[in-house]
Amino acid sequence: MEIKIVIEDVVPEQEYVYMTRDEEITFGDVMDHLGLKFYRPCGGIGKCLSCAIRFVYGAPEMTSNDERALDFSEMRNGWRIGCKCVITKDCKIQVPKRLVSEITSVATSGVEEELPLDKTNIAIAVDIGTTTLAAAAVELGTGKILRQRTWTNGQLKFGADVMSRIKASIEGNRDELSQLVIKDLMRLGTTIIGEDFLTHRVVISGNTVMTHLMLKYPMDGMAKYPFVPYTTDAVKFRETNRNIFFMPSISAFVGGDIVSGLYYIKREAKLKNKEKETFLFVDMGTNAEIVLFDGEKYWCSSASAGPALEGASLSCGCASIAGAINHISINNRICKFTTIGGEKPIGICGSGIIDLIHELRRNELIDEGGLLIEEYADTGFPITEDIIVTGEDIQQVILAKAAIRSGLQMLMEAAKLPPESIDHLYVSGGLGATISIWAAAGIGLFSMDLIPKFESLGNTSLIGDIAFIMEPDEDALKEIKDNSQVVLLATTPRFEELFLENLKL
Repeated sequence: MEIKIVIEDVVPEQEYVYMTRDEEITFGDVMDHLGLKFYRPCGGIGKCLSCAIRFVYGAPEMTSNDERALDFSEMRNGWRIGCKCVITKDCKIQVPKRLVSEITSVATSGVEEELPLDKTNIAIAVDIGTTTLAAAAVELGTGKILRQRTWTNGQLKFGADVMSRIKASIEGNRDELSQLVIKDLMRLGTTIIGEDFLTHRVVISGNTVMTHLMLKYPMDGMAKYPFVPYTTDAVKFRETNRNIFFMPSISAFVGGDIVSGLYYIKREAKLKNKEKETFLFVDMGTNAEIVLFDGEKYWCSSASAGPALEGASLSCGCASIAGAINHISINNRICKFTTIGGEKPIGICGSGIIDLIHELRRNELIDEGGLLIEEYADTGFPITEDIIVTGEDIQQVILAKAAIRSGLQMLMEAAKLPPESIDHLYVSGGLGATISIWAAAGIGLFSMDLIPKFESLGNTSLIGDIAFIMEPDEDALKEIKDNSQVVLLATTPRFEELFLENLKL
Protein backbone atom coordinates (compact mmCIF):
# COMPACT_ATOMS: atom_id res chain seq x y z
CA MET A 1 0.00 0.00 0.00
CA GLU A 2 0.99 3.58 -0.63
CA ILE A 3 -0.21 5.92 2.10
CA LYS A 4 0.22 9.67 1.62
CA ILE A 5 -0.05 12.15 4.50
CA VAL A 6 -0.46 15.92 4.09
CA ILE A 7 -0.60 18.33 7.04
CA GLU A 8 -3.23 21.04 6.50
CA ASP A 9 -2.31 24.76 6.44
CA VAL A 10 1.44 24.11 6.21
CA VAL A 11 3.18 26.19 3.54
CA PRO A 12 4.87 24.99 1.45
CA GLU A 13 2.85 21.79 1.46
CA GLN A 14 4.84 18.65 2.21
CA GLU A 15 3.64 15.17 1.39
CA TYR A 16 4.82 12.24 3.51
CA VAL A 17 4.66 8.80 1.91
CA TYR A 18 4.62 5.48 3.75
CA MET A 19 4.88 2.19 1.84
CA THR A 20 3.83 -1.10 3.44
CA ARG A 21 3.14 -4.68 2.36
CA ASP A 22 0.78 -5.20 5.29
CA GLU A 23 -2.82 -5.87 4.32
CA GLU A 24 -3.98 -3.41 6.98
CA ILE A 25 -2.39 -0.84 9.30
CA THR A 26 -3.74 1.70 11.74
CA PHE A 27 -3.42 5.40 11.02
CA GLY A 28 -1.64 5.83 14.37
CA ASP A 29 1.02 3.30 13.38
CA VAL A 30 1.56 5.10 10.06
CA MET A 31 2.15 8.38 11.92
CA ASP A 32 4.57 6.67 14.31
CA HIS A 33 6.53 5.10 11.42
CA LEU A 34 6.77 8.51 9.73
CA GLY A 35 7.99 10.12 12.96
CA LEU A 36 5.02 12.50 13.09
CA LYS A 37 3.17 13.60 16.23
CA PHE A 38 -0.44 12.46 16.48
CA TYR A 39 -2.36 14.08 19.33
CA ARG A 40 -5.02 11.70 20.65
CA PRO A 41 -6.25 12.94 24.05
CA CYS A 42 -8.00 9.70 25.00
CA GLY A 43 -5.03 7.52 24.08
CA GLY A 44 -6.76 5.94 21.13
CA ILE A 45 -9.67 4.30 22.94
CA GLY A 46 -12.23 6.26 20.93
CA LYS A 47 -13.61 8.15 23.91
CA CYS A 48 -13.03 11.82 23.08
CA LEU A 49 -13.65 11.53 19.30
CA SER A 50 -11.62 14.70 18.69
CA CYS A 51 -9.03 13.39 16.19
CA ALA A 52 -10.91 13.47 12.89
CA ILE A 53 -8.83 13.23 9.69
CA ARG A 54 -9.93 13.47 6.04
CA PHE A 55 -9.27 10.95 3.28
CA VAL A 56 -8.86 12.62 -0.10
CA TYR A 57 -9.22 9.14 -1.59
CA GLY A 58 -9.10 5.58 -0.27
CA ALA A 59 -11.32 6.15 2.76
CA PRO A 60 -12.06 3.02 4.83
CA GLU A 61 -15.57 1.90 5.64
CA MET A 62 -17.50 3.99 8.14
CA THR A 63 -17.48 2.65 11.71
CA SER A 64 -19.65 3.19 14.77
CA ASN A 65 -16.99 5.55 16.15
CA ASP A 66 -17.23 7.68 13.01
CA GLU A 67 -21.02 7.70 13.26
CA ARG A 68 -20.87 8.85 16.89
CA ALA A 69 -18.59 11.80 16.11
CA LEU A 70 -19.40 12.91 12.57
CA ASP A 71 -22.34 13.91 10.43
CA PHE A 72 -23.16 11.68 7.47
CA SER A 73 -22.18 14.51 5.09
CA GLU A 74 -18.75 14.71 6.76
CA MET A 75 -18.23 10.97 6.47
CA ARG A 76 -19.23 11.07 2.79
CA ASN A 77 -16.59 13.78 2.37
CA GLY A 78 -13.90 11.41 3.66
CA TRP A 79 -13.73 12.30 7.36
CA ARG A 80 -12.91 9.50 9.81
CA ILE A 81 -11.86 9.28 13.48
CA GLY A 82 -8.07 8.92 13.31
CA CYS A 83 -7.34 6.89 16.43
CA LYS A 84 -9.70 4.10 15.33
CA CYS A 85 -8.92 4.26 11.63
CA VAL A 86 -7.65 1.07 9.93
CA ILE A 87 -6.17 1.56 6.45
CA THR A 88 -6.55 -1.28 3.94
CA LYS A 89 -5.78 0.35 0.55
CA ASP A 90 -3.85 3.13 -1.14
CA CYS A 91 -4.95 6.47 0.19
CA LYS A 92 -4.15 10.14 0.74
CA ILE A 93 -4.99 11.72 4.09
CA GLN A 94 -5.25 15.34 5.15
CA VAL A 95 -4.39 15.76 8.85
CA PRO A 96 -5.50 18.93 10.73
CA LYS A 97 -2.54 20.94 11.93
CA ARG A 98 -3.79 20.93 15.53
CA LEU A 99 -3.28 17.14 15.71
CA VAL A 100 0.42 17.27 14.87
CA SER A 101 1.65 20.65 16.16
CA GLU A 102 4.17 20.98 18.97
CA ILE A 103 2.44 22.03 22.18
CA THR A 104 3.82 25.25 23.63
CA SER A 105 4.87 25.55 27.25
CA VAL A 106 5.07 28.60 29.47
CA ALA A 107 8.56 30.03 29.35
CA THR A 108 10.51 31.18 32.38
CA SER A 109 11.71 34.75 32.50
CA GLY A 110 15.28 35.95 32.14
CA VAL A 111 16.46 33.67 29.35
CA GLU A 112 19.80 34.89 28.00
CA GLU A 113 19.90 33.06 24.65
CA GLU A 114 22.49 35.40 23.16
CA LEU A 115 25.11 34.73 25.83
CA PRO A 116 27.92 32.29 25.00
CA LEU A 117 27.57 28.88 26.61
CA ASP A 118 30.39 27.92 28.97
CA LYS A 119 29.80 24.18 29.27
CA THR A 120 32.07 23.92 32.31
CA ASN A 121 29.79 26.10 34.42
CA ILE A 122 26.22 24.98 33.80
CA ALA A 123 23.54 22.65 35.14
CA ILE A 124 20.33 21.40 33.57
CA ALA A 125 16.81 21.78 34.99
CA VAL A 126 14.10 19.48 33.60
CA ASP A 127 10.32 19.46 34.02
CA ILE A 128 8.59 16.26 32.90
CA GLY A 129 5.01 17.31 32.26
CA THR A 130 2.18 15.00 31.25
CA THR A 131 1.72 17.04 28.09
CA THR A 132 4.96 19.00 27.66
CA LEU A 133 8.61 18.58 28.59
CA ALA A 134 10.76 21.60 29.37
CA ALA A 135 14.49 21.93 29.97
CA ALA A 136 16.81 24.83 30.72
CA ALA A 137 20.57 25.31 30.89
CA VAL A 138 21.48 27.36 33.97
CA GLU A 139 24.70 29.26 34.65
CA LEU A 140 25.89 28.05 38.05
CA GLY A 141 27.50 31.29 39.16
CA THR A 142 24.55 33.58 38.47
CA GLY A 143 21.45 31.42 38.02
CA LYS A 144 20.85 32.90 34.57
CA ILE A 145 18.90 30.72 32.17
CA LEU A 146 21.14 30.49 29.12
CA ARG A 147 18.97 28.20 27.01
CA GLN A 148 15.43 26.90 27.30
CA ARG A 149 13.46 24.53 25.08
CA THR A 150 10.16 22.62 25.23
CA TRP A 151 9.00 19.43 23.57
CA THR A 152 5.68 17.63 23.37
CA ASN A 153 5.72 14.50 25.54
CA GLY A 154 5.76 11.51 23.18
CA GLN A 155 3.74 9.51 25.72
CA LEU A 156 0.66 11.38 24.46
CA LYS A 157 0.17 8.49 22.05
CA PHE A 158 -1.11 6.58 25.09
CA GLY A 159 -3.50 9.34 26.20
CA ALA A 160 -3.56 12.87 27.61
CA ASP A 161 -4.08 11.99 31.29
CA VAL A 162 -2.01 10.11 33.85
CA MET A 163 -4.54 7.30 34.35
CA SER A 164 -4.31 6.32 30.69
CA ARG A 165 -0.50 6.15 31.05
CA ILE A 166 -0.79 4.00 34.18
CA LYS A 167 -3.14 1.66 32.34
CA ALA A 168 -0.76 1.47 29.36
CA SER A 169 2.18 0.65 31.63
CA ILE A 170 0.33 -2.15 33.41
CA GLU A 171 -0.78 -3.58 30.04
CA GLY A 172 2.82 -4.17 28.98
CA ASN A 173 4.04 -0.83 27.63
CA ARG A 174 6.33 0.07 30.55
CA ASP A 175 9.56 0.00 28.53
CA GLU A 176 8.12 1.99 25.63
CA LEU A 177 6.70 4.67 27.94
CA SER A 178 10.11 5.08 29.57
CA GLN A 179 11.95 5.16 26.25
CA LEU A 180 9.55 7.72 24.78
CA VAL A 181 10.27 10.30 27.46
CA ILE A 182 14.00 9.50 27.59
CA LYS A 183 14.21 9.91 23.81
CA ASP A 184 12.39 13.25 24.04
CA LEU A 185 14.70 14.46 26.82
CA MET A 186 17.77 13.40 24.84
CA ARG A 187 16.53 15.56 21.97
CA LEU A 188 15.94 18.46 24.33
CA GLY A 189 19.34 18.16 25.96
CA THR A 190 21.13 17.88 22.63
CA THR A 191 19.24 20.91 21.30
CA ILE A 192 20.20 23.00 24.32
CA ILE A 193 23.89 22.21 24.81
CA GLY A 194 24.93 19.29 22.62
CA GLU A 195 25.57 15.57 22.91
CA ASP A 196 27.38 15.76 26.26
CA PHE A 197 24.55 17.26 28.31
CA LEU A 198 24.34 14.26 30.65
CA THR A 199 27.87 14.97 31.90
CA HIS A 200 26.42 17.96 33.76
CA ARG A 201 24.40 18.18 36.95
CA VAL A 202 20.72 17.54 36.15
CA VAL A 203 17.74 18.23 38.45
CA ILE A 204 14.45 16.68 37.31
CA SER A 205 10.91 17.17 38.57
CA GLY A 206 7.56 15.86 37.39
CA ASN A 207 4.35 14.46 38.71
CA THR A 208 4.63 11.11 40.48
CA VAL A 209 3.31 9.15 37.51
CA MET A 210 5.72 10.75 35.03
CA THR A 211 8.81 10.08 37.16
CA HIS A 212 7.66 6.52 37.87
CA LEU A 213 7.20 5.90 34.14
CA MET A 214 10.60 7.33 33.28
CA LEU A 215 12.32 5.23 35.95
CA LYS A 216 10.28 2.12 34.97
CA TYR A 217 8.90 1.65 38.47
CA PRO A 218 5.91 -0.70 39.00
CA MET A 219 2.60 1.14 38.54
CA ASP A 220 0.17 -1.39 40.05
CA GLY A 221 -0.23 0.53 43.29
CA MET A 222 -1.14 3.71 41.40
CA ALA A 223 -3.99 2.13 39.47
CA LYS A 224 -6.56 1.88 42.26
CA TYR A 225 -7.45 3.20 45.69
CA PRO A 226 -5.61 3.91 48.00
CA PHE A 227 -3.14 4.84 45.19
CA VAL A 228 0.22 3.87 46.68
CA PRO A 229 3.30 4.85 44.65
CA TYR A 230 6.40 2.68 44.49
CA THR A 231 8.30 5.49 46.23
CA THR A 232 7.92 9.18 47.06
CA ASP A 233 11.58 9.65 47.98
CA ALA A 234 14.10 11.70 46.06
CA VAL A 235 16.07 9.59 43.61
CA LYS A 236 19.76 10.22 42.96
CA PHE A 237 22.19 8.87 40.39
CA ARG A 238 25.74 9.85 41.18
CA GLU A 239 28.69 8.51 39.24
CA THR A 240 31.68 9.80 37.30
CA ASN A 241 30.67 12.87 35.28
CA ARG A 242 27.01 12.36 36.13
CA ASN A 243 24.85 13.76 38.91
CA ILE A 244 21.10 13.37 38.38
CA PHE A 245 18.57 14.29 41.08
CA PHE A 246 14.82 13.59 40.94
CA MET A 247 12.66 15.74 43.23
CA PRO A 248 10.70 13.80 45.89
CA SER A 249 6.91 13.53 45.78
CA ILE A 250 4.27 13.92 48.49
CA SER A 251 1.74 11.34 47.28
CA ALA A 252 0.57 9.47 44.20
CA PHE A 253 -0.98 12.59 42.69
CA VAL A 254 0.96 15.39 44.39
CA GLY A 255 4.35 14.97 42.82
CA GLY A 256 7.85 16.30 42.54
CA ASP A 257 6.71 19.14 40.30
CA ILE A 258 4.61 20.47 43.20
CA VAL A 259 7.44 19.96 45.72
CA SER A 260 9.72 21.86 43.35
CA GLY A 261 7.21 24.71 43.10
CA LEU A 262 6.80 24.85 46.87
CA TYR A 263 10.59 24.91 47.25
CA TYR A 264 10.69 27.99 45.01
CA ILE A 265 7.78 29.73 46.76
CA LYS A 266 9.24 29.12 50.23
CA ARG A 267 12.70 30.25 49.11
CA GLU A 268 11.26 33.53 47.78
CA ALA A 269 9.19 34.02 50.96
CA LYS A 270 12.28 33.51 53.10
CA LEU A 271 14.16 36.18 51.14
CA LYS A 272 11.28 38.61 51.86
CA ASN A 273 10.94 37.51 55.51
CA LYS A 274 7.36 36.33 54.81
CA GLU A 275 7.71 32.64 55.54
CA LYS A 276 4.53 32.46 57.64
CA GLU A 277 2.20 34.10 55.11
CA THR A 278 -0.61 31.84 53.97
CA PHE A 279 -1.06 30.91 50.33
CA LEU A 280 -2.96 28.77 47.88
CA PHE A 281 -0.83 27.18 45.19
CA VAL A 282 -2.68 25.77 42.17
CA ASP A 283 -0.87 24.03 39.34
CA MET A 284 -3.18 24.14 36.33
CA GLY A 285 -1.92 21.39 34.09
CA THR A 286 -3.47 18.20 32.75
CA ASN A 287 -4.58 17.60 36.34
CA ALA A 288 -5.02 20.34 38.96
CA GLU A 289 -2.75 19.90 41.98
CA ILE A 290 -3.60 22.25 44.84
CA VAL A 291 -1.79 23.15 48.06
CA LEU A 292 -2.88 25.38 50.94
CA PHE A 293 -0.14 26.57 53.31
CA ASP A 294 -1.63 27.77 56.61
CA GLY A 295 1.64 29.10 58.02
CA GLU A 296 2.81 25.73 59.28
CA LYS A 297 1.28 22.84 57.36
CA TYR A 298 0.85 22.12 53.64
CA TRP A 299 -2.65 20.81 52.91
CA CYS A 300 -2.44 19.03 49.55
CA SER A 301 -4.75 17.41 47.06
CA SER A 302 -5.30 16.73 43.39
CA ALA A 303 -8.57 17.55 41.65
CA SER A 304 -9.48 15.15 38.87
CA ALA A 305 -10.67 17.80 36.45
CA GLY A 306 -10.15 15.88 33.22
CA PRO A 307 -8.56 17.27 30.05
CA ALA A 308 -11.19 19.92 29.20
CA LEU A 309 -9.21 22.85 30.65
CA GLU A 310 -6.30 21.84 28.43
CA GLY A 311 -8.54 22.13 25.36
CA ALA A 312 -8.54 18.35 24.94
CA SER A 313 -11.78 16.37 24.55
CA LEU A 314 -13.71 19.47 23.39
CA SER A 315 -15.24 19.40 19.92
CA CYS A 316 -13.77 22.86 19.29
CA GLY A 317 -10.70 22.37 21.47
CA CYS A 318 -6.99 22.07 20.87
CA ALA A 319 -3.85 22.12 22.97
CA SER A 320 -1.79 25.29 23.47
CA ILE A 321 -0.33 25.32 19.97
CA ALA A 322 0.16 28.03 17.37
CA GLY A 323 -3.27 29.15 16.18
CA ALA A 324 -5.08 28.19 19.39
CA ILE A 325 -7.57 30.85 20.51
CA ASN A 326 -6.33 31.89 23.96
CA HIS A 327 -8.49 34.94 24.80
CA ILE A 328 -12.04 35.89 23.77
CA SER A 329 -14.51 38.71 24.31
CA ILE A 330 -18.13 38.88 23.11
CA ASN A 331 -20.14 42.00 22.32
CA ASN A 332 -23.51 41.91 20.55
CA ARG A 333 -22.87 38.20 19.95
CA ILE A 334 -19.74 38.98 17.92
CA CYS A 335 -16.52 37.31 19.09
CA LYS A 336 -13.17 39.04 19.17
CA PHE A 337 -10.18 36.90 20.02
CA THR A 338 -6.43 36.45 19.99
CA THR A 339 -4.50 33.33 19.00
CA ILE A 340 -1.16 31.91 20.08
CA GLY A 341 1.46 33.27 17.70
CA GLY A 342 -1.14 35.46 15.99
CA GLU A 343 -1.82 32.66 13.52
CA LYS A 344 -5.05 31.59 11.83
CA PRO A 345 -7.45 30.15 14.46
CA ILE A 346 -7.57 26.36 14.49
CA GLY A 347 -9.33 25.69 17.82
CA ILE A 348 -9.64 26.93 21.37
CA CYS A 349 -7.30 26.11 24.27
CA GLY A 350 -7.88 26.21 28.04
CA SER A 351 -7.58 29.94 28.74
CA GLY A 352 -9.77 30.66 25.72
CA ILE A 353 -12.55 28.31 26.80
CA ILE A 354 -12.61 29.88 30.30
CA ASP A 355 -12.88 33.34 28.71
CA LEU A 356 -15.60 32.10 26.38
CA ILE A 357 -17.81 30.62 29.10
CA HIS A 358 -17.43 33.77 31.20
CA GLU A 359 -18.40 35.90 28.19
CA LEU A 360 -21.35 33.66 27.29
CA ARG A 361 -22.69 33.98 30.82
CA ARG A 362 -22.03 37.75 30.97
CA ASN A 363 -23.96 38.17 27.72
CA GLU A 364 -26.76 35.91 28.99
CA LEU A 365 -26.19 33.42 26.19
CA ILE A 366 -26.04 30.58 28.72
CA ASP A 367 -27.87 30.16 32.03
CA GLU A 368 -26.32 29.40 35.43
CA GLY A 369 -26.25 25.72 34.54
CA GLY A 370 -24.36 26.39 31.32
CA LEU A 371 -27.26 25.69 28.95
CA LEU A 372 -27.16 27.70 25.73
CA ILE A 373 -30.17 29.84 24.86
CA GLU A 374 -32.66 28.25 22.48
CA GLU A 375 -31.16 29.88 19.35
CA TYR A 376 -27.86 28.02 19.86
CA ALA A 377 -29.03 24.97 21.80
CA ASP A 378 -28.86 22.58 18.84
CA THR A 379 -26.18 24.15 16.66
CA GLY A 380 -23.77 25.49 19.30
CA PHE A 381 -22.35 29.00 19.56
CA PRO A 382 -20.05 30.05 16.67
CA ILE A 383 -16.69 31.60 17.52
CA THR A 384 -15.69 31.52 13.86
CA GLU A 385 -17.36 29.89 10.88
CA ASP A 386 -15.48 26.67 11.56
CA ILE A 387 -15.00 26.77 15.36
CA ILE A 388 -18.21 26.20 17.31
CA VAL A 389 -18.65 25.53 21.03
CA THR A 390 -21.37 23.01 21.83
CA GLY A 391 -23.47 22.52 24.93
CA GLU A 392 -21.46 19.35 25.70
CA ASP A 393 -18.21 21.35 25.54
CA ILE A 394 -19.56 23.84 28.06
CA GLN A 395 -20.69 21.10 30.42
CA GLN A 396 -17.25 19.46 30.36
CA VAL A 397 -15.61 22.73 31.43
CA ILE A 398 -18.19 23.30 34.17
CA LEU A 399 -17.46 19.80 35.53
CA ALA A 400 -13.73 20.61 35.54
CA LYS A 401 -14.13 23.95 37.30
CA ALA A 402 -16.50 22.40 39.86
CA ALA A 403 -13.88 19.77 40.73
CA ILE A 404 -11.11 22.34 41.20
CA ARG A 405 -13.24 24.84 43.17
CA SER A 406 -14.55 22.05 45.41
CA GLY A 407 -10.99 20.86 46.03
CA LEU A 408 -9.94 24.36 47.05
CA GLN A 409 -12.88 24.61 49.44
CA MET A 410 -12.07 21.20 50.93
CA LEU A 411 -8.52 22.33 51.72
CA MET A 412 -9.69 25.59 53.28
CA GLU A 413 -12.21 23.70 55.41
CA ALA A 414 -9.55 21.19 56.49
CA ALA A 415 -7.20 24.03 57.48
CA LYS A 416 -10.06 26.08 58.95
CA LEU A 417 -9.11 29.11 56.86
CA PRO A 418 -11.66 31.32 55.05
CA PRO A 419 -10.77 32.76 51.59
CA GLU A 420 -10.29 36.27 52.98
CA SER A 421 -7.47 35.06 55.25
CA ILE A 422 -5.37 33.81 52.32
CA ASP A 423 -2.42 36.14 51.63
CA HIS A 424 -1.51 34.86 48.15
CA LEU A 425 -3.02 32.86 45.30
CA TYR A 426 -0.22 31.41 43.17
CA VAL A 427 -1.25 29.79 39.89
CA SER A 428 1.26 27.89 37.76
CA GLY A 429 1.35 25.62 34.75
CA GLY A 430 0.54 26.18 31.09
CA LEU A 431 -3.01 27.33 31.79
CA GLY A 432 -1.98 29.35 34.82
CA ALA A 433 0.35 31.45 32.70
CA THR A 434 -2.39 32.67 30.37
CA ILE A 435 -5.58 32.47 32.42
CA SER A 436 -7.64 35.62 33.00
CA ILE A 437 -8.23 35.72 36.75
CA TRP A 438 -11.39 37.80 36.23
CA ALA A 439 -12.85 35.22 33.84
CA ALA A 440 -11.78 32.35 36.11
CA ALA A 441 -13.42 33.98 39.13
CA GLY A 442 -16.40 34.94 36.96
CA ILE A 443 -17.22 31.28 36.24
CA GLY A 444 -16.58 30.31 39.85
CA LEU A 445 -13.19 28.64 39.48
CA PHE A 446 -11.80 30.90 42.23
CA SER A 447 -13.44 32.99 44.92
CA MET A 448 -13.77 36.71 44.10
CA ASP A 449 -11.87 37.40 47.35
CA LEU A 450 -8.75 35.93 45.75
CA ILE A 451 -8.62 38.20 42.68
CA PRO A 452 -6.33 40.86 44.24
CA LYS A 453 -4.10 38.11 45.66
CA PHE A 454 -3.52 36.38 42.32
CA GLU A 455 -0.02 35.92 40.90
CA SER A 456 0.92 33.82 37.90
CA LEU A 457 4.26 32.08 38.46
CA GLY A 458 4.75 30.26 35.16
CA ASN A 459 6.47 26.88 35.19
CA THR A 460 7.15 26.49 38.93
CA SER A 461 8.38 22.93 38.41
CA LEU A 462 11.24 24.23 36.27
CA ILE A 463 12.03 27.36 38.29
CA GLY A 464 11.94 25.28 41.47
CA ASP A 465 14.53 22.98 39.93
CA ILE A 466 16.65 26.03 39.17
CA ALA A 467 16.24 27.31 42.74
CA PHE A 468 17.45 23.91 44.00
CA ILE A 469 20.40 23.96 41.60
CA MET A 470 21.48 27.33 43.00
CA GLU A 471 20.80 26.49 46.67
CA PRO A 472 20.48 22.70 47.12
CA ASP A 473 18.82 22.11 50.47
CA GLU A 474 17.48 18.60 50.92
CA ASP A 475 16.45 19.45 54.49
CA ALA A 476 14.04 22.06 53.07
CA LEU A 477 12.56 19.41 50.76
CA LYS A 478 12.18 17.10 53.76
CA GLU A 479 10.43 19.88 55.70
CA ILE A 480 7.88 20.22 52.89
CA LYS A 481 7.25 16.45 52.78
CA ASP A 482 7.11 16.01 56.57
CA ASN A 483 4.65 18.88 57.03
CA SER A 484 2.31 17.91 54.20
CA GLN A 485 -1.17 16.57 54.83
CA VAL A 486 -2.96 14.93 51.90
CA VAL A 487 -6.71 15.58 51.76
CA LEU A 488 -8.59 12.88 49.86
CA LEU A 489 -11.44 14.20 47.75
CA ALA A 490 -13.16 11.39 45.87
CA THR A 491 -13.88 9.32 48.98
CA THR A 492 -15.32 12.22 50.99
CA PRO A 493 -19.09 12.90 51.01
CA ARG A 494 -18.42 16.60 51.64
CA PHE A 495 -16.58 16.85 48.31
CA GLU A 496 -19.59 15.44 46.46
CA GLU A 497 -21.82 17.99 48.22
CA LEU A 498 -19.55 20.89 47.25
CA PHE A 499 -19.16 19.55 43.72
CA LEU A 500 -22.91 19.58 43.13
CA GLU A 501 -23.12 23.16 44.46
CA ASN A 502 -20.29 24.30 42.19
CA LEU A 503 -21.92 23.02 39.00
CA LYS A 504 -23.60 26.43 38.80
CA LEU A 505 -21.95 29.42 37.13
